[in-house]
Amino acid sequence: MIKNLFFISFFIFFSHSIFAYNYEYKSDDVSISLKFDQSKISEIKFEFVKDNQKHFGVIDYSNQEININLNTNIITFDEFKKFFPKPQTNSKLNKKINFNWEIAELLVSDKYSLYSNKLNFTYNKGFELLTFYDSKKDFEFSILPNLNGDKQLYLSARDAGQFFYAQKITKNMIGGALIGKGNFRRFDDYDLTIKVKDFSVNKESKFYNLIFTSRLLDIFSILQNKQDEFNYLEIPIQKKGKVFNFDHAIMLGGTVAFSFKGEANPSQKTAKVNGTYGPLYLFEKNFQNVPFLKELFGKNVEESLIAADFKVSKNGNKTDFIFNPLSVLTPGKTRNFFDIWE
Repeated sequence: MIKNLFFISFFIFFSHSIFAYNYEYKSDDVSISLKFDQSKISEIKFEFVKDNQKHFGVIDYSNQEININLNTNIITFDEFKKFFPKPQTNSKLNKKINFNWEIAELLVSDKYSLYSNKLNFTYNKGFELLTFYDSKKDFEFSILPNLNGDKQLYLSARDAGQFFYAQKITKNMIGGALIGKGNFRRFDDYDLTIKVKDFSVNKESKFYNLIFTSRLLDIFSILQNKQDEFNYLEIPIQKKGKVFNFDHAIMLGGTVAFSFKGEANPSQKTAKVNGTYGPLYLFEKNFQNVPFLKELFGKNVEESLIAADFKVSKNGNKTDFIFNPLSVLTPGKTRNFFDIWE
């Protein structure tokens, strides 16, 4: 409905409207009023009801700008993403657009909502900037210009698990504080490094057994019954088209470290990940500066003295986990010679 209203308004505007009078339309679920200044449209007001929720807005046309203000009571995150504006360069559009959307409640999941949300973006002969935040700053997202002409992408979330759930990345992360920074070129072309601190993994997840096994030598976590808790996650992401690539991602908890790389295509529900975990990696780091002993340890998780390789493959609703048993028997830097997937 929102997209249709925008289309109608822009069509009327750019066709140099033949109307010279005000116009109103009302039905049970929709009302639209058009106001004209001589032969050109000057304002559109609209209200509509969708899923028993009321939405209303105003589109104001001036000589140099188009101001769009939209108000929504309650909307789910999936619906929000459908209407989320993704403006690109349009040679036919010579006016500046200021878009403001206020949402009283954004439903992220059955257990989590964001309140008093504001989305703003500016388009001026090309996309200029975008900001989104809620009243408590539980989630913030922005794309802002740098002095060098590029654009910086920034996001933060006080509940990383809910962020990943909303993005349909995973429903198995619990809690965690998230920040992300990167460079933005287009909505289908950007790079972003995401960092998460202090989170846990759902014990009911399909890959929890892999995590539990990796921490059998992590004595302190076992004694405290905290095998599901992790201190840090870092994922460098690059998006091209519909595909997300990530390389040298790392996850740390207790003495254990996971390193992984791969790609994911959410639109096709596919993903491929190759990884390595070192159950004593952080313990080994204490010996990397000791003469002779440092030769036994590599500089990363893949070269850890004790480690194992794994692979994750997702296709639709099916997820497969493969463990390479030969990798456990091969020490440090020689492990790559026994990669059974290469």
